[in-house]
Amino acid sequence: MTCLFADPREWVFEISPAFQEQSWQQSQVYATPSSVWCAYINQICLDVFLSWMRTEYVANATAWECIPGVLGFWEFVNGTVVLLGQKRVALIPSEAIDDGELEVPQEWVDIPNWAADYYIAVQVKPDGNWVRFWSYTTHQELKSLANYDPVDRTYCLDSQHLTKDLNVFWMTYQFSTEEMKTAIATLPELSATQAENLCQRLGNSSVAFPRLAVPFATWGALLENQQWRQNLYQQRQQRQQLQSATEQVNLSDWLEGIYESSWKTIETFFGTNAQNLASNFRSSFGLASASVKRAKLIDPEMQLESQKLVLLVALIPEANQEVSIRVQLHPASGEIYLPANIKLVLLTESGEIIEEVQSREQDNYVQLPRFDGEAGECFTIQVAVNDWKITENFVI
Repeated sequence: MTCLFADPREWVFEISPAFQEQSWQQSQVYATPSSVWCAYINQICLDVFLSWMRTEYVANATAWECIPGVLGFWEFVNGTVVLLGQKRVALIPSEAIDDGELEVPQEWVDIPNWAADYYIAVQVKPDGNWVRFWSYTTHQELKSLANYDPVDRTYCLDSQHLTKDLNVFWMTYQFSTEEMKTAIATLPELSATQAENLCQRLGNSSVAFPRLAVPFATWGALLENQQWRQNLYQQRQQRQQLQSATEQVNLSDWLEGIYESSWKTIETFFGTNAQNLASNFRSSFGLASASVKRAKLIDPEMQLESQKLVLLVALIPEANQEVSIRVQLHPASGEIYLPANIKLVLLTESGEIIEEVQSREQDNYVQLPRFDGEAGECFTIQVAVNDWKITENFVI
């Protein structure tokens, strides 16, 4: 990790691919793709900051609430707190190109034992191999100057109110005796029964945003208790693992005209181009007869600047209970080409790679070689780009 002094008021660090890979591996303990990515960005931010602080300023700097290597709150909320002596510093990472404001989740402001003295805005760019600590504010300034968004439950502070000089932060941290926090209202107490019921309800990984699913006072009281917070985190992990292990797309059902709700007709995504795709599938099989075809929307979140993909699967029943299968990956309607370097992978049930293809510049689609399977056989299709991946499990 190298410090780049492009602007002496900022702290900008170059991060190596090995460093990023380590952070990515640490993030894999989280339940959903969004929480994995949140943990990845935060882990990079935290490790860079701690390394810099321990080397240059505060040898005993440490992460707050580090429960045997797992910061469970990244399952629910962006950001983390570092303890620098008696002061608490919240790191709020973002991948946004625009640094026009700082958005701080309400949890870091209005939960009494979560609130920090200082809040540092961090820009993280894994694809550019750098992290930028570019401005800071205090708890008092957030409460007095920021706009509160009740939909996202965030405090948004315009850049004009941020101090864009980290040297000032360090001087203030060292020498200021002023109180940086404003008074924080206490949260209601939850009974053990209430907490257990909340963990049961919010522990379901199908609840995509548990922090927005209940009133903030109730949510904050649940998170404030370390035991309940960890219980909620563990429940989401266990249910996601169970769901991943049992969820399989049954292709035999497809042959009977029975489809999962997430798998649509190709017309749903491609409209008038669907006929061309159907012809493409027939020529791919080398067969004139129509095949069973279904498509599913794949959203690589922040990886492709909001561009979505469509996974297409077609099959034709053969003799002796065998099925011929063809898998393709296309850009969603409105896009002509796939982004480069997207991988489409065929794996065995145990995770061994059988085939893998990767998109190039100006590929309209990519496809795996046609393969055959027997009734009862299982396989997995994986779509991967950068450090993000999603898998679909199938049984014939």
